[in-house]
This record gives sequence, C-alpha cells and structure tokens, in this order.
Amino acid sequence: MTIDPVTLELVKNAVESVVDEMALTLMRTAYSMNLKSSNDLSSAYCSLDGELLAQGFTLPMQLGSIPDAMAAVLAKFGTTFEPGDCVILNDPYEGGTHLPDIFLIKPLYLDGQHVAYCATIAHHTDIGGRVAGGNASD
Repeated sequence: MTIDPVTLELVKNAVESVVDEMALTLMRTAYSMNLKSSNDLSSAYCSLDGELLAQGFTLPMQLGSIPDAMAAVLAKFGTTFEPGDCVILNDPYEGGTHLPDIFLIKPLYLDGQHVAYCATIAHHTDIGGRVAGGNASD
C-alpha cells in the first residue's frame, strides 16, 4: 500500500495533536505543580508491539522510558487486554526512572479491535513513604 506524502503528513500531524492533547489534559486537570507548571510529564501513542509512534511536546527524557515500560507491560499481560483495562506502573526496574514516576498505559480500541496504546508518565512530588518526597536515601 502506497500513501502519498500529503496524506502521510496529515495523519502524522493528527496523531501528534492527539498526544499533545493528552499532555494538555494532564496539565489542566492536575493538582500537582510538578505537572501544572513544570510540565514534568510525557504522553505517547504506541503500536501494538509497544513501539513509540508519536510523542507529546513535554519532557522527552521521560519518553525514553515508555518503550521499556511498554515492554514490561506486554511481557506481563501479552494480548489479554480488554476494553476498559488500564495499567498503572511505577517500577523503576521496568521503565521508570524512580518511584515517583508513574505510568498510565491504556489499550485503544476501534470497532472492538485492539489497535494501539496510549501511555503517559508523570512525576509526582510525593507518593508516600517514611520521608517527604518518598526517597529516603539512608
């Protein structure tokens, strides 16, 4: 199948606008100043095999961890996803850079068929623990 360059550019820009809207939605609805003001988050659109297809306008460093997180999620759950499922992950050994970075990965469906994944990662100021910030170093 051959796609002309104009159609390809239109589809690329449409997909990129979706991940930008994901990031803006996180920023607008967040209570945390890390997300609202610092934009310490990332959003992405991934293929069925976890490949990063499009990324939002926010922190690219965190996007580098989305393929690893997707690989961990796919290794654990494979093709068992159903509409309405969502995975929350903050394992620093499976994509995250540290505990306060929390991924939200959701399978996307079109006419009942699983077609892709949306993924976000956001750095939370405090997720609990024995010290403020959740990072005791002693």
